[in-house]
Amino acid sequence: MLFHILANATLFLALGTTNMTWAFPPIDPDETLLIHEDVNIIAGLYFREYSLKGNGLIDYKTARQIIISEHSAYGNTVVYTKEHPLFYWHDRNGDGRMEMWVDQKVEGCACDIVPYETTYPE
Repeated sequence: MLFHILANATLFLALGTTNMTWAFPPIDPDETLLIHEDVNIIAGLYFREYSLKGNGLIDYKTARQIIISEHSAYGNTVVYTKEHPLFYWHDRNGDGRMEMWVDQKVEGCACDIVPYETTYPE
């Protein structure tokens, strides 16, 4: 636990003092900020969308890998996921463009969360 706290603090300081513009938001924001959640069985991901500013506009998303999917006795889909998200999206400045990040180790340590690079032009 202490390692994760130190790693989060180190990453925050490193990003704050370099050219990178992303300050690490909470991995799991408070439930009161949750706007929408969605289960995509085909993609194998459980998405959660938040309004970190509390204004109702989605500015932060997470996606966790689904491990098991089943149906309850009532016909509802029930999923079991990895503890920590695989993907993160953050609209830091409110312009509607999300920066995407990936935690390839899926351990929830800020030291492992890096920008998700694509080969597609903007």
